[in-house]
Amino acid sequence: MAEETADFLSAERAARERQQFFLDTPQVIGFAGQVATPGSFMTVTVMNIPVVVTRDEKNVLRAMINACGHRGARVAFGEGVGRRFTCRSHGWTYNARGELLARPKADCFDAPDERLQLTQLPVSDRGGLLVVGLDPAMPQQRVDEHLAEIEDELVGCGLESMRTLETRRFEVRANWKLVAALSYESYHFATLHRDTVAQWFAPNAVHDFFGKHSRWAFALLGTEQLAQKDRAEWPDTVPGAVSHALFPGTILITTPTDAQILRGEPGPTPDTSVVQMIGGYRDEAQLEQSRAGWALGIKAFEGEDLPAAEESQRGLAGGRDRLLIGRNEPVVQFWHQQWRNALKD
Repeated sequence: MAEETADFLSAERAARERQQFFLDTPQVIGFAGQVATPGSFMTVTVMNIPVVVTRDEKNVLRAMINACGHRGARVAFGEGVGRRFTCRSHGWTYNARGELLARPKADCFDAPDERLQLTQLPVSDRGGLLVVGLDPAMPQQRVDEHLAEIEDELVGCGLESMRTLETRRFEVRANWKLVAALSYESYHFATLHRDTVAQWFAPNAVHDFFGKHSRWAFALLGTEQLAQKDRAEWPDTVPGAVSHALFPGTILITTPTDAQILRGEPGPTPDTSVVQMIGGYRDEAQLEQSRAGWALGIKAFEGEDLPAAEESQRGLAGGRDRLLIGRNEPVVQFWHQQWRNALKD
């Protein structure tokens, strides 16, 4: 299969992808476990839009644009537990429902009305993942159903209880599709990841498609020895990692104990992108093991994957007329076909 180089260089196509795939489409932004209890909250920036997600005292999940009604400065920072959020600029204070509670020198302003409340966004935590619509007018049903085709496959991953290990943000000099495709194939394990991922995982390509989403798994080395055992002795969970690709460009990688989210989005130009990588863990007793797995993932992604994507971008811009995708990269083929077919003129 071949893709035209223009798909990674065109400003016109990049603008349509940005609007249709990201601003007009629900986005996965984190684990439901990050806001699992009343009073918990988390913040994130999606497509340069600051967002705060809260679970109020009545256990109602909310998402809001993280911008004060006064001058637009952020009111919430990081994640944790908090029932009130105060703007650092002028001290305006909001509750977990986004309602204005207090402001210094209130008598200098007109009486407060609903326009001063934080702008509400549609949000869902089905499947153990937080999904938000960046357009306040987006129907709630569309956000609820964004993961419907793959939702049943996420049951048992424990995402609803996943806690944050660490979050990293990367600015990449490569088109977002090149970055996403790095997580859609294992063809590069033996060369690019020779001293990291390839030391732990087999480069197989067991894959499934679920509507606009996909899944593929790569097993720990030695898993093939299970073929010599009775199935009753096999483990309950995949002895390896399962990579779920969620439309349009989010990767959810799950293991028996941990999970990682790689949320990619287009940057300001066709040859740039932004990736936020969230590491999650469930078991405090296995925290050190989780940290080791996170460190391996960061080393491979930051030190090997991202430089390779940037090299590819420079090569395509340098005069290559097409990009090739082999029969051993079926998930990559699936996504390029989907992106092309889903994009409206």
